[in-house]
Amino acid sequence: MARELRRVPLEPDTNLLRILEAVHIDKVPRLIEREGEPLAVVANPADYGAEAVAPKSKRRKKELLALAGVWSDLDADDMIDALYRARHEAPPSAPKVYRSS
Repeated sequence: MARELRRVPLEPDTNLLRILEAVHIDKVPRLIEREGEPLAVVANPADYGAEAVAPKSKRRKKELLALAGVWSDLDADDMIDALYRARHEAPPSAPKVYRSS
């Protein structure tokens, strides 16, 4: 479901059956909105099914694995130097005061 959603304003005369049939035919998901507020997404079951039935832990693992190597083009030593330099150059912040109730 990586495609752009088609926005459908929900009006008193909106034909929801026609929208459902259109999604079935063209396989393009629709975002149903009322006064600009998103209410629901109507998607083709073939596009939605695999993601919906996978256990949450498997979906999370897939998302985390997609992040692997995102920062591979960064030089770790340069990044560490930049962090220490920013810490050193920043003025100290006031200590936090915690009050017990």
